[in-house]
Amino acid sequence: MKVQPASFLTKLKECVKTPSTTKLYRAVGVEEYYSIMRTRKFSIGRGVDVKYFGLDFGETLKFANTPIGRTSVAVFEVIVNKSIMEKIADFTVVDLFIFRKGTVIIYEENLDLFNSAIISIVHKL
Repeated sequence: MKVQPASFLTKLKECVKTPSTTKLYRAVGVEEYYSIMRTRKFSIGRGVDVKYFGLDFGETLKFANTPIGRTSVAVFEVIVNKSIMEKIADFTVVDLFIFRKGTVIIYEENLDLFNSAIISIVHKL
């Protein structure tokens, strides 16, 4: 059996390397819930030009139980390619009282690229 040189093995590992990922969470209302379940992606709704995501499931659930999030009927966990997300996302903290671990904002012009970076969407609650 021939032993492969280290450089070959390194290149092989790079070819099969999975992208670094991150988990995001979004509380959604009825309309958005059905849209996501049907298309497996996020879209812009009426009068909204951004999508807000929490970095922590518990914090996102807490938001869903506030007066502002009261129309939420579900929380989705979204696993995305981290390097793409970092290039298109705005990490301005929206509500430090609830989202202490941070938030991610995706603007409408970056939504298609964000959707292409999605590895999975799971209905968590």
